Amino acid sequence: MGYNPPKKPRAKSPSKVGQGKHPQKAPKSNYFSSLMKTEEGRALRRYWSTKPRKNAGRPVGVPDGYTKKQIEPIRADAKRQAREIVSIMAKEFNIEDDYAKTALETAVEVMKVPGENRERIAAARLVLDFTKQKPAAKNELSISKAEDFLASLVEDDGQEA
Repeated sequence: MGYNPPKKPRAKSPSKVGQGKHPQKAPKSNYFSSLMKTEEGRALRRYWSTKPRKNAGRPVGVPDGYTKKQIEPIRADAKRQAREIVSIMAKEFNIEDDYAKTALETAVEVMKVPGENRERIAAARLVLDFTKQKPAAKNELSISKAEDFLASLVEDDGQEA
């Protein structure tokens, strides 16, 4: 006994989806690509693209992880602290220029407010440039002190001999 093929194949009901043998291979029509074929469709897409959004995301200047309402009191406190710090710095380092004071206040405020580390480091560098000497100047000073010390040793040695 072997395999006997059926004499008449089983009748299949016609497909309810699509027409033809492979309806999944039929060309698709994308709504948005068909919109771009007419002037009215292009105008509609342009309108949708430029339409203002209801909730467009985080406002400009608000750091990641904060809302605008959360960051405003932190900023106000940082601004107050910056004024106090800069007034002390102005007395200590004899800064009389109003523009310099304003720049320092802004830099100190940026340092105090949470945000991107790159901005905070740049502000810290600005404050240090304003207030502290560069280490190279100190090295030159120590070299000149060392030279003076050696010169005094030579003079002392010349007086003893």
